Amino acid sequence: MALLRLAFLLLALAASAHAVEIRFVPAASEGTVSLGVYDASGKLVRLLCDEWPIASFPPGLNGLSTEWDGKDSAGQPVPAGTYRAKGFVTGNVGVQGEAFHFNDWVASEDAPRVVSVEAAGLLPEGDMLLAARLAGDKGALLRYSPQAANPWQTLATEPRAAALENARISVAADRLFALLDKRIRAIDLATGKEIAVPDLAADTVDISARDERLAVLGGDGIFIFGAADFAKRAGWPLPLVRPIAIALLDGNAAVAAGEDGSLWQGGAEWKRLDVPEGNKVRALASGRGGTFWALEQTGGGSAAVAQYSPEEGRLAEWISSGPGEPVGLAASTDADFFCAIFEQPASERTVAIRRKEGGGWEVVADKTITASDSFGWAEGKLSSSSGDVPAEITVNLRDNLLDPGGPRTLLLRAAAVGDGTGLVTGDGLPLVRVSGESGFGRLLVVAGATPETAQFYQGDGACVQQYNIANLGDMTAFDAGTIEMEGGAEKAPPPEEDPETPTP
Repeated sequence: MALLRLAFLLLALAASAHAVEIRFVPAASEGTVSLGVYDASGKLVRLLCDEWPIASFPPGLNGLSTEWDGKDSAGQPVPAGTYRAKGFVTGNVGVQGEAFHFNDWVASEDAPRVVSVEAAGLLPEGDMLLAARLAGDKGALLRYSPQAANPWQTLATEPRAAALENARISVAADRLFALLDKRIRAIDLATGKEIAVPDLAADTVDISARDERLAVLGGDGIFIFGAADFAKRAGWPLPLVRPIAIALLDGNAAVAAGEDGSLWQGGAEWKRLDVPEGNKVRALASGRGGTFWALEQTGGGSAAVAQYSPEEGRLAEWISSGPGEPVGLAASTDADFFCAIFEQPASERTVAIRRKEGGGWEVVADKTITASDSFGWAEGKLSSSSGDVPAEITVNLRDNLLDPGGPRTLLLRAAAVGDGTGLVTGDGLPLVRVSGESGFGRLLVVAGATPETAQFYQGDGACVQQYNIANLGDMTAFDAGTIEMEGGAEKAPPPEEDPETPTP
């Protein structure tokens, strides 16, 4: 053991012997220091200090000091030559989060970064259940409470690189049932725990939960199971037109939407129901009492959500205010309350609408996601899709009285900084940390409306986050001198000659 401790001591002494002490006098008494070592061509070969507070440096007789081990950023000893240590003191530069753009679901830094909503469900109190794809190739089952101070709860997550096809969510017996990739998953909403679900049908196309029942639309029939025990209760043949969606009704009955947009009611036997001429039913959901809801593509190209009674026919309808392909529908069995999802080529809209007792509609939630993977700067403002991505600005520096010949301006660019983002010098020296988050594939910075300010934007595929940066001029450059390196260590200066000793 003594020999081992001696070996460690010798290694530490050897490392210390090769360390290069770098001394500098900061241009201010407060702020942060970014310091790097540069080769003779001006290339940054090693970052020594990344926004370190001035108070973290040990003071000395000639200012502050730090050490360099003589290695480059890859951990290799630098070649022999002349190197220079220089950096910047950053003062009271302020960074403040300002806004989130192009995604109504993301309103705070801790909100899940929803890229798309694949399916939705509703709870009686108004909460929404979402099967969503998130930034970073993730999928999640989420609970969203519109009126809560902290509206988000994550129920489950999994890797998810591509969009889901034919996803569905339905609720019964205090359980969330989700059809994801033709596999049914269940979560106990009281405990948040996932429940194992057996294979209930081959080639599952749709599910519908109501009361204590779970209906599964498979490739060769419709099957009814207990929502709590998954025991089979009934099996029905398919209607004449192959169905793409089902919804359970009260009693031993259901409705189905055919692949041609037709509407059918039945169970053991089926009959066709009337829909407005030209309308095609794309999705169904169980409603209050004996009613159900249908998501329809109208003959005029718009989308509508209609409430039906099997006995009385069409009871009410809500027409979408804009274009969009109807892709998903959910409804409550306790109130006249539905949620619908519409898609356009570059956007997606999810609405939750409640029918008022006296007539008319109340908007509970209306959330739009606009594709922003290629966001940029166009005509002086942020654009969800633009090829112009300015990533550099120039700022004026404070004068350094100790170095009158030092630089007066500085080029800053937006860049990834460690596990976050920020502003770095043109050669990569980090000066201003903007965000501690990672995963942003696109960064943009432009000068602000007033001097010494900037607007910084970062996008992760779900939204674009905006930061305002103030007091950018509160930076000062400093020079910490040159270093002669040889053999991976600082070259010792030649010994001074003794003037009393004659030179032979």
